Amino acid sequence: MSPACPPGFVRHRLKAATADHHDTLDSGFAALDLKNHNDYRRFLAIQAAVLGPLEGWLTQHGLADLLPDWPQRRRYMALQADLAGLGTPAISDPRAAGIDSPTSPRLLGIAYVLEGSRLGAQYLARDAAASRDPVVHGNMRFLTHGMGRRLWPTFLDVLESRVDAATADAAAQAARQTFDLFLAAQQAHAPAPAEASA
Repeated sequence: MSPACPPGFVRHRLKAATADHHDTLDSGFAALDLKNHNDYRRFLAIQAAVLGPLEGWLTQHGLADLLPDWPQRRRYMALQADLAGLGTPAISDPRAAGIDSPTSPRLLGIAYVLEGSRLGAQYLARDAAASRDPVVHGNMRFLTHGMGRRLWPTFLDVLESRVDAATADAAAQAARQTFDLFLAAQQAHAPAPAEASA
């Protein structure tokens, strides 16, 4: 590791590199009312399209060697269970399994996006829990997964110890690619014009 790399450098580098992507994705999700059955199902379907293939890819390429509790961090099974409860199968986007160059910085750049989304899920869970639809607030395994555990700080510890100033750009590129996959899934699941105006 580079001794000149200040504490928090990698985290802030990735945050700055993905800020536009993050804002665009959040804006799209903000248009969904998670108290509404159809919007909640759409939100989960977007997540499932990308999360399943990426978790499989990260597992196949040894993320657990870098992040030992990775098996406990995986959320796709919780997501599948929620979608099943909503009467919808989880459908994966094959493009999400095609990320190349499984280097340690790239693995952690992808994990940065997935683990960061867990923070946002805590806020989104409040909206879903307020639904009058018992099917919605009865299927919140994905949004509440890992709640109460210090998963984000411990992930950042690994990120900062495994990525340095010389490899931060590779991690940032992988993080941007991950956001692009979620943005593509969001676009693919956008409501049809007639549905949006209903």
